[in-house]
Amino acid sequence: MAIGDDGALLGFLAATVGGSPGSFVAKVRLHQHAACGDDARMTYRHMYRALSEQLVEIGCFEHTVAVAVDRPEVVNAFVELSFGFDQIKGLRSMTPPDDARAQRVHAAGDVVLRAAVPGDLARIVDLTWELQQFHAEAPMLRPAVVDMKALRGDLSAGIADENRLVLLAEHEARVAGLMVVDPDGHIPAAATIGIAVVTAAVRGRALGTALLSGAADWAATRGFRRLCAGWTSANLVSDAFWRGHGFVPVRYTLTRRIDPRVKA
Repeated sequence: MAIGDDGALLGFLAATVGGSPGSFVAKVRLHQHAACGDDARMTYRHMYRALSEQLVEIGCFEHTVAVAVDRPEVVNAFVELSFGFDQIKGLRSMTPPDDARAQRVHAAGDVVLRAAVPGDLARIVDLTWELQQFHAEAPMLRPAVVDMKALRGDLSAGIADENRLVLLAEHEARVAGLMVVDPDGHIPAAATIGIAVVTAAVRGRALGTALLSGAADWAATRGFRRLCAGWTSANLVSDAFWRGHGFVPVRYTLTRRIDPRVKA
């Protein structure tokens, strides 16, 4: 917390730490920070100085903070503290923009959409791993590291859960795309798209748009009024796709990775 000279509360900053020693990640969520007064920038700077010292002391060298897009002064404060844009969460109404190309592809039968069944799990895992490898390419350059056991468990649970959607796109009788949709835990009446991938061999053939249309239909029949999607800000393909399909950024996640040698 930050306290003014008159004893008034100026702000607070807290983090949730997870992981294991040597690979801790500290996450500052939207409800875990705020600052008021005429100099919120300086308040954040002093609060992060105190918090980061504690985090590094316990071996936590990756710090993330979620900030609403409509708070540019807070975004700027963290950018000045060596944070960089990492993830974007976008939101749109349920009514999708017209996409005549996707409609033609769908009508021609080039893409078949269906819900996943347990027998699809191996292919779904392969697609997810392909997505991780894509994220390892420039300009994202994120290591392709994933807990395969946890991934299989979550996808298996999603297939079995009627409140979640694991949607597949088949092209020439082969599963070539995947989109996972869940109720959003923070935005009322919204469903959120998590994993979304189209295999590289058929990328650019409107499979992603067809999947998005199917996801929106599923969400609409369950009473959701809005659709969310999250993507890596440095992912040029995803950024163009989601923005091009009407998703407007509402939240940024900024990340700072600290060289562990600072404590050597």
